[in-house]
Amino acid sequence: MNAALARDPDAMRVNLTAPTTTVRLGPFEFDGLKALIGMDLADALAPMMIGPRVQRTGPNGVVDVYPLAIPDGEGLSVPIKLLGEIGFYNLRSLLVLVVPVAAMDVVKAQLAAEIAAGDAAGPRLRPGTGGGTVAEFAVRLKPGMRKAVPLGTWGEIGVEAAW
Repeated sequence: MNAALARDPDAMRVNLTAPTTTVRLGPFEFDGLKALIGMDLADALAPMMIGPRVQRTGPNGVVDVYPLAIPDGEGLSVPIKLLGEIGFYNLRSLLVLVVPVAAMDVVKAQLAAEIAAGDAAGPRLRPGTGGGTVAEFAVRLKPGMRKAVPLGTWGEIGVEAAW
């Protein structure tokens, strides 16, 4: 947990939601997300976390909620071989979402009202770090705003404004 960042009034505050992918069988444990990205997501997010990870049950299953404060110019990107990457960063108080082109239409549909109102822009295509092309969407967060992409019984991946 980053106490100094928690006191930074200029950092963007969001809750990141991600599926709980850990399966426990007695003394054995397997985390599908950890296997995919090569590390525990909480460890990757630790420099931006301003509170402990919690779990929440929603309409799409159980998700892990990571409270984050993202300084201007900072973020996280996870390469996905051949597909590009998935991630986010703070660009002068705009949350920029980075998604593989395969997910572009789903994200665009989630942001349709914000794009129409001028509170979001995208997609902007660029080469991804893991190969492939990625799409970027810039979103001006508003208090209480919540956007999530359902992943069936796996839960969701999403972001919530946390003012």
